[in-house]
Amino acid sequence: MLGGHLVIRRFLPGDMAPALDIDADVYGGYDPSIFITFYEYHPSTTLVAELQGAVVGFLLGFKHTALEGRIFWLAVSPGHQNRGVATRLLLEELKIFRQMGAVSATLEVRIGNKKAQSLYSALGFEIVGICPCYYSNGEAAIVMKRRL
Repeated sequence: MLGGHLVIRRFLPGDMAPALDIDADVYGGYDPSIFITFYEYHPSTTLVAELQGAVVGFLLGFKHTALEGRIFWLAVSPGHQNRGVATRLLLEELKIFRQMGAVSATLEVRIGNKKAQSLYSALGFEIVGICPCYYSNGEAAIVMKRRL
């Protein structure tokens, strides 16, 4: 597990550089403007995981409909993966979605990302569909959903 105290908090402007570094480290390749957009339009559901003052992960989420939250992008720095960071980020996001009145949450995950699929399944997400050619490289996405 983690050495030190992991803090899950809202994304702040100063988190941009470390979030972009993590995104690059995990081959996300998202345009930096996506982080600004989430920060501005979905501040309560845009989170970071901070360990000993350093951002080690982030989650971009939003209220998709009146009753559904959506996990858009979750990433943890490679040196902190498999240590509970993603789980803590997801559980906090699901709690926020519930507080906002959502009754379910959805996400998409690369069909080849078995590690993430395993995490989501362990947290109660179930496969509800597949989107062929979802990602820019043509890879399909598995759509997963969980009741809150």
